[in-house]
Amino acid sequence: MAPGLESCYALVLNADFRPLSYFPLSIWSWQDAVKAVFLDRVSVISEYERKIHSPSCEMRLPSVIALKEYVQAARNPAFTRFNVFLRDRFTCQYCGRPRPSHELTFDHVVPRSRGGTTVWTNVVTACGGCNLLKGNRLPQQSGLPLC
Repeated sequence: MAPGLESCYALVLNADFRPLSYFPLSIWSWQDAVKAVFLDRVSVISEYERKIHSPSCEMRLPSVIALKEYVQAARNPAFTRFNVFLRDRFTCQYCGRPRPSHELTFDHVVPRSRGGTTVWTNVVTACGGCNLLKGNRLPQQSGLPLC
């Protein structure tokens, strides 16, 4: 049985056949992949068995595509909650215990109420308990030094 359209994502490779990013892998919806094929922006490397039809044509859905023009990789990763967790290996930086992502928050080492900013060097992964215990104090004041 052919997969449902909603599960027909396409892996996107750069012109040098490397993924656009490594985590998470670059994937596009089947609609975006088909549009890029018709606009001649990508080469189809592999296809699903699943076919789609229009009044004038039929095509198999692409499963792996490569861009025709090379896209320069970003020099700096985006500042996101998930990327902070990745950097800190899903481990609380106060108690040192690894946790599942739903039990983690990020904490400002120098609290925003004390002039701290939301930048890579001032934000760490914390479990809910340690974050609550630290509150709006500096790590030394709360007895929770960084691991």
